[in-house]
Amino acid sequence: MSDELDVVEAEFVDSDDQRLPAARSGGHGIDIGGFDRDTVLVAGRPLPAEFTAPEYAAGDFVISEEIAQLLGESTVPNTERNRQARIRVFQRWCAERGRVALPCTTATLIEYVGWMILSDVYDPNTVSDYHSTVVTWQERETPGNTRPGTIQTSRMIAAFRRKWSATKTERQSPAILEADLEEMVADCDRDHRQGIGRRDAAMLTMGWHLLSRRIELAHLVPVHAELHPDGIAVRLVARKTRKDGSVFEAWIPARDDAPHLCPVRRLRAWLEYARTVRMPLDQALFRALDKAGRLQVRLTPQTRPKHRDGQPKADHEIAVEEWVELSYLSGDAVNTIVKSRARKAYQHVADLSEQQRVESGYNALLHEATAKAVTAHGLRAGGASALREADVPEDQIAEMGDWRKDSAAMRRYFRRIRVRKQNPWATARTGRLEGRNAPPL
Repeated sequence: MSDELDVVEAEFVDSDDQRLPAARSGGHGIDIGGFDRDTVLVAGRPLPAEFTAPEYAAGDFVISEEIAQLLGESTVPNTERNRQARIRVFQRWCAERGRVALPCTTATLIEYVGWMILSDVYDPNTVSDYHSTVVTWQERETPGNTRPGTIQTSRMIAAFRRKWSATKTERQSPAILEADLEEMVADCDRDHRQGIGRRDAAMLTMGWHLLSRRIELAHLVPVHAELHPDGIAVRLVARKTRKDGSVFEAWIPARDDAPHLCPVRRLRAWLEYARTVRMPLDQALFRALDKAGRLQVRLTPQTRPKHRDGQPKADHEIAVEEWVELSYLSGDAVNTIVKSRARKAYQHVADLSEQQRVESGYNALLHEATAKAVTAHGLRAGGASALREADVPEDQIAEMGDWRKDSAAMRRYFRRIRVRKQNPWATARTGRLEGRNAPPL
C-alpha cells in the first residue's frame, strides 16, 4: 500500500472533536449528508468548522456609475463590435423563427449551427467563431452562467471542416513578399494626390516590417512611433493577445539595403506632410484625407458620440478621448488602401510573362486573381514569410507578430518555405549545382 495519504472528498461539517477516518477506512461515524464532489479533506486531520455564509446587503451588489464606465472601457472596442455583430445575427435568426435567443435551448443552437453550415455562405472557421460567441454570450448573460450543450454542435463543425477541406481552401490573403511591396510602394510614389501617397507608403512599409494587424496600424498615434536615424521605436498599446493590457515594444530598423522600402524614410516623409496640415500628435498617425489633402475625422450620425440618454453630442461637447477615437481609420479603411495599392501595382507588371513575374519574386502580384485577393493581412503574412525565409527562429517571429509560439496560423505561412527547403528534390538539385561548381581535382 502506498505511504501517501489518500483524501476523502467531503463538505465541511460542524465538529470540534471529530477527526477524519484513516485513508480508505470507509468513513464510519462521519456525517456525509452534505458532502459534494468539490471539497477535499485530508485523512486523519480534524474536521474544520462548517462555513457559514454571510448575510449580504443590497450595497454588496452595487457598483458606482464611474466604475461601471471603467468596466465598459475594459473591452477592446473592435473586438466588442465584432462580438455584438455576431450576437445580432443569432438574435435575428431566432426572431425570424420564433425561437428564444436567451437563454436558448440546445436544440436551437444545433439548428442555428446547421443553418450556417447549409447556407453555403460561411466557412468552418467563421461557423466556429460565431458558435463560440453565442455560447459565451449565453454563459455571461443568463442566471447561473448556464449554457446550451455543445457536444453535438462541436461534432457538426468538425464534420463540416473535414468535408469543406476536401474541396476548398481557406480564404487567405496572398502573402505580400518584398518584390510585391516594392511595386505597391512605387504605386504610392506615382500618386500625385496631396499627402495620400506618402501616407500609404508609410503605412505599407511599417505594416510589413512590424507584422501588424490592420487595426493595430489604424490605432497607432505619432507619439507611439518614435523616429531615430537608424530605426523606429514602436509601442503597440492594444495587441490582440495581450489580455493584461501590457504594451508591446518593437524596433523597426532602417533599410539601408533598400532605401525605397525603408520605413524610417517613408514615415519621415509622411510626418513632414502631416505637419503642414497641423496633424495633432495625440490623434491617429494614419489619417483620412480629403481630395485637397486636409485631415478628416469619422464623424457621422452613426459614429457621433452620445450622452447617457442617447442624445447625440454637439461638436463642442465631444471629449478629447472621443476625438482621438474619431480620428482613427477603420480596419476596413486600412484594408481598402492595401487592396487598392495591390490592384494598381499589378497593372504595372501585367505586361510581363508569368515566368518573368515568377523570376522577379512576385507572389501577391503573380496573377490578376492573386492581386484582387490581397488584403491588409498580406502585409503580416509577407513580412513573417520574409523573416522565416531568412532563417529567423520561429519564436522570434511569433513574438514580433504577436502569435503564440505554437500558432497554427503562423506556421501555415511557413509551410511552403519549410517544404521547399526540406524537399529531397531540392536537396538533390543543390547537390548537383555544388558538384558542377566544384573546382576540378
